[in-house]
Amino acid sequence: MTKKLSIVKFVFVSIAVVLGICLSIFSFPIPFTTSNFNGFINSIPLGLDIAGGYSAVYNIELEDDSKNISEEIDYSIDFIKSVLNNQGYSDAVVVKQGDSQIRLTVSKNNDPKTLISTLGSAGDIYIKSSETTDVSDSDIIGEDIERVYSTRLQTSETEFSWGVMIEFTQNSTTGKSGAEKYENLTSTVASSGNTIYIYMDDELYQSVGGITSAQTTGTLFLSGGGITSQETANQFALRVMVGTLETKLSQDPNSVIEIPSTITPNFLMFACVAISILSIVFVVLMVIKFRDFGWMSLLSLLVYAILVVFFMQAVPIVLLTLGGIIATAIGLALLFFTHILLFSNIANEYANGKKIHLSIKSGYKKSVLPIVDINVVAILLSFVMWFLGDSFSMSFGIILSISSLMGLFTTLLVTKAFMKWYLPINSSNAKKLGLKRGENVNEI
Repeated sequence: MTKKLSIVKFVFVSIAVVLGICLSIFSFPIPFTTSNFNGFINSIPLGLDIAGGYSAVYNIELEDDSKNISEEIDYSIDFIKSVLNNQGYSDAVVVKQGDSQIRLTVSKNNDPKTLISTLGSAGDIYIKSSETTDVSDSDIIGEDIERVYSTRLQTSETEFSWGVMIEFTQNSTTGKSGAEKYENLTSTVASSGNTIYIYMDDELYQSVGGITSAQTTGTLFLSGGGITSQETANQFALRVMVGTLETKLSQDPNSVIEIPSTITPNFLMFACVAISILSIVFVVLMVIKFRDFGWMSLLSLLVYAILVVFFMQAVPIVLLTLGGIIATAIGLALLFFTHILLFSNIANEYANGKKIHLSIKSGYKKSVLPIVDINVVAILLSFVMWFLGDSFSMSFGIILSISSLMGLFTTLLVTKAFMKWYLPINSSNAKKLGLKRGENVNEI
């Protein structure tokens, strides 16, 4: 590699870093569209303790009076938690209140007011062969449905549409499974009216026409009608899934209250300032001790920061809480430590008589295993915290995991590449790298 090519590569990376910083911080309208780009940092979902949220109470009624209401409420709470987590409401808290109520608490992410009203409007679903509210044995009901989720499928050669995929049960302890019922229903419809009807409680929600043969896949994709976007698809999927419960939810009047954040803006500002000062001090110390290696660590730090922020807003299960802020600081500290370890091993190799390029090669080789060990321990810790289950621990776990993985990538690949590019620029002047020979040590 020539000196000129090395300089070009550093310039290219520097431009890319500046672009990444701009994408992380700034918001702007996207050209030729009506959408806005909000910046990576502004797109990170915030937890209840940082952003605040809402709380609502729902009354629970049993559809079958012979069942134990306490057991059914406990089952409903676990079921609703699972459904909300699958829809991206990982911070939602659902708890029992009194003998026949549940309370939902959720942060201000993902339009919580719509979530609250959607839960209260959940109803029984019926898939029928005739436009009537009477329910027959051949109709598909909630217990015949295994799973409902929003998805985007190709509906023509050039168009993709958001819709809802309904998966029917494949087995049943009593009578036919949902998949068998759907196959029989579509077989009957195909030879008569070619249309099936979707009811929510007593209200016709949507009709599906054009059925010309029995459907054997055990799935039904709904689009159009009231389903026009990912948001409306999520709402319908939530209504259907909650409607399959043996309990009926109704929102308690005037129960919706806004919950203020528990972390003040001053604390957030203090945390950001503290992390920034920590980073500046690290870079200054690295530049003082390792000279040009320190400037490479600054470039690596910026690459690391951009990657962490990008994945924090890109990974659906990420939610930034106080735990996530602590994990961010720990991940940054690990990055600092691994770079100090790497450059110190290189300095030791040079002190023992090796040339600069050999010192970098052997120092890097000696650093790989301890750097991997440190970050693997952090990742294992993040898994333990994640499985503890509360929003603080989950935020800590997933963000520490992202930070550790990006730290590994940055230290072992990005910084390694920078050192390789640097050698054609300087492979003989040890003072520019803060390297010194040991006393009475000759070059090998």
